[in-house]
Amino acid sequence: MKSNGLVKEIFVLRSVGCLSIVLLHSIFIALQTGAVSMGHMQVTLLDSLQLLLNFGTPMFVFISEFIIAYSYRQKPIPNSFFSKRFKFIFLPYLTMALIYALPFFHLGLDTWSQKAVMNIFVGDYHGYFILIIFQFYLFHYYFSGWLKRLKPLKVIGTAFVINLLYVAFFNFVPPPNDSAAVLYIWERFFWIPMFGWIFYFMIGFYAGTYYETFLSLLKKYRVWVMMLPVITTVVMLWLYHTEILTVNTSKRVDILFQTTAVSLLLFYLVNRMKYPWPFMVFISRYSFGIYLWHYAYIFIFDYVYDNWIPWSFNGFYFMVLFVFSLSMSIMTVRVLSSWSYGYLFIGKIGIPYRKPEKTPPAAS
Repeated sequence: MKSNGLVKEIFVLRSVGCLSIVLLHSIFIALQTGAVSMGHMQVTLLDSLQLLLNFGTPMFVFISEFIIAYSYRQKPIPNSFFSKRFKFIFLPYLTMALIYALPFFHLGLDTWSQKAVMNIFVGDYHGYFILIIFQFYLFHYYFSGWLKRLKPLKVIGTAFVINLLYVAFFNFVPPPNDSAAVLYIWERFFWIPMFGWIFYFMIGFYAGTYYETFLSLLKKYRVWVMMLPVITTVVMLWLYHTEILTVNTSKRVDILFQTTAVSLLLFYLVNRMKYPWPFMVFISRYSFGIYLWHYAYIFIFDYVYDNWIPWSFNGFYFMVLFVFSLSMSIMTVRVLSSWSYGYLFIGKIGIPYRKPEKTPPAAS
């Protein structure tokens, strides 16, 4: 069922992806904060939860492409396609790249400038996702017609192999030397090229293009759709805690399976709902602004907590960070959305969900 040109499932997937990223970053900072005292068991549980939440960013690749493929499957891409995305997505990326470089200003103008340049050109802050998604905007624009002429299973299978081999190389092959440039590529820059995300793009493309067929397949294989997230979760935790694969980011080989399993399950479950929950629609509409601002508020609260707050939140600190950063991000979006230049800082608030109009019965 669609509304305003969007299917209801996307509202929920986008909100789940957004909340998972905020919670993941809240847990990450909580585990790094020396002022928080936690037992070994709680650290292990939070570390495991952080691992399982890594599906957020790749899910957004799937969502972004699904929306484009679904929206333009029966009509040409408009001339305003890139200009709108530049204004409401890329310009906020540039603004926030400068803002997230501000903590380095006290080290000198040169240091701040270097950090700002790194943020902008190589995505050296959590907004790196924007650089990835713009590669896929270009890819869709130039190759969507060609992809429609190919067999979906072959394309998805090829994309899976490319994605798996690319990520596995950086997961399991050590850097050839310890130079700063090589280490940076291995630790972070390999995230940026589209090869590390191409599988999610292809699933999103064909799911959006052949939406009705996609839903029928989910219903046909619903038992597997419900079982797969359990299987992938167990495998991920086993690989991580046996130290076969110790990377705790979304750039793990098993995240390909986990993200796909979670996305398919959410799609199936939401499709069975009559309407998406209002809270999920609300978060979905504010998701881009939340994505841009939440880490700033996490850093601010953590700095204040470390230096001036005398009491301890102990094991609940991650929830304090989560609620504070989410609330403040929403408030920031609401305030700046009323300013004519607010889009430079928050992008654009998403469209609301409206219940589909019922088709009147034909006259007899």
